[in-house]
Amino acid sequence: MALVDHLWLAGQLHQLTFQPFGTYGISYDIYTRPTEDPVPGGWESPRVKTYRELIKRLRAAGFGHHQYSDHCHTEVAALEAYQVMIDLTHIRPNNKLSTTVKGLKLHYIHDMNLMDVSNEVKLGGHLAQRLVGPAPRNLVHRLVGNGHNLSAPLQPVPQGHPGVPPLYTTPSPAAMNVANYVM
Repeated sequence: MALVDHLWLAGQLHQLTFQPFGTYGISYDIYTRPTEDPVPGGWESPRVKTYRELIKRLRAAGFGHHQYSDHCHTEVAALEAYQVMIDLTHIRPNNKLSTTVKGLKLHYIHDMNLMDVSNEVKLGGHLAQRLVGPAPRNLVHRLVGNGHNLSAPLQPVPQGHPGVPPLYTTPSPAAMNVANYVM
């Protein structure tokens, strides 16, 4: 664990007492190369070990998994959430987080139902009610099969459609075959 600037931390903690009570999220991003590269250039350790340590501490503090490296806690004081975030620096081994962290942030979410549009941007949600152009057939069928409702029925992609393969899709025999897409 790195040496802590207690004067700076005291100033932060004082400011946190004026923040609202509610839902807070902690997000982290860890550099891959410093974590996995061989010693002396890195920790020569699988990333999953770092993530497991972080997740274990977040869960113990009442934070639930929200998405990839974002964990949320409802009904918590800002000061308490901040302390949990700071305590993440104690993961084992010492100094690992401070030498591999790309970002570590605490964020307040005033109204999760308003601010989280994850389900709305997924196919079938309010912001993606139907396909606009070709999309991979099996991917679409898997989503529709999981209860995502579309406002229009799926259609086959006509031979020679200019959207096949879609932009940024690596050309391959499968990517060039219009039967592998719906729209």
